[in-house]
Amino acid sequence: MPTIIDISRVSGLSKSTVSRVLNDHPHVSVESRQKVQKAITELGYVRNTQGVQLRLQASNHVGVLVPDVEQPYFSQLVGALSRSLSSMGYQLVIYQTELSREYERDVYARLLRREMDAVVIAHSHFSEREIKKYIGSYIGIICNEAMDGEFLDVFRLDEEDAVFQATAYLLSKGRRHLFFCMDHLTLLQEKRWNGFQLAHQQFGLACTRSQCYTGLVSMEDGYALGEQLFTSDPLPDGMITGSDFVATGILKAAKQRGISVPQEMSVIGFDNHPVGLMTNPELTTLTNCIPDMVRDVTECLTRRLKGMRSAPIAKTYKATLIIRNST
Repeated sequence: MPTIIDISRVSGLSKSTVSRVLNDHPHVSVESRQKVQKAITELGYVRNTQGVQLRLQASNHVGVLVPDVEQPYFSQLVGALSRSLSSMGYQLVIYQTELSREYERDVYARLLRREMDAVVIAHSHFSEREIKKYIGSYIGIICNEAMDGEFLDVFRLDEEDAVFQATAYLLSKGRRHLFFCMDHLTLLQEKRWNGFQLAHQQFGLACTRSQCYTGLVSMEDGYALGEQLFTSDPLPDGMITGSDFVATGILKAAKQRGISVPQEMSVIGFDNHPVGLMTNPELTTLTNCIPDMVRDVTECLTRRLKGMRSAPIAKTYKATLIIRNST
């Protein structure tokens, strides 16, 4: 079994430096941490954590990384994960990064210290390769992010196809002045934007970045965008949003400006939250497949924690367009 001495030899660093990295000492350079992590991965080193686990009482704890638990999608995902993992005897620990790279890296360091048995990554600033470098041989599962499954198990929605469906539907109804809303500019959101563009290409229509708005998360964001767009010329005749809550804000702005939905403008949400049934008109939306993803993540995680060794699993889910009265 590899030891700290072996890590020191392979990394070319002193035993004391290796020890500081393993104990997450703050005064260690990024380069040294990377060298130690590379050596850990090469050697398949597993730290003797009996004492640590007794002290931290970390057995059967699974972390989940989300940017903001108050965002409806992530609160829904966390709730479903908590219920599913609890039924298997695991306790979910929520790590809210608030889009901090440093905090995300700290969570991976906690995994290496065995403060948890595994981590479910629902949002990340890093590539799949980088995450694998940070966590080494420890268990990390991607849920929601649009990654390829080259190094880690990945369970993801086909974001591009989802927005393609929504856009093609509106274009097939004769809408020609569409706008697309996303939250923060990430790989996942770029996949959605690709779907928006591809639908326009299929219909032989031009599509420019001016049709894309970013930084939209809440009802208030949607309302503010609606106030901006509904005083411009020409008016949009279709909006595809990144969440039902943004769409709800747009619907309110349209009503206050006297714009009839769906006669003058169509609105499509995302995630199929109950709020979409409370709007007037009821909101057309896309499903997010959270129940299916959580079921499969739980099964995969349980098998990994029991020692399953196999190539990474990559599974993609197809969204369904639920047509209601806003289109």
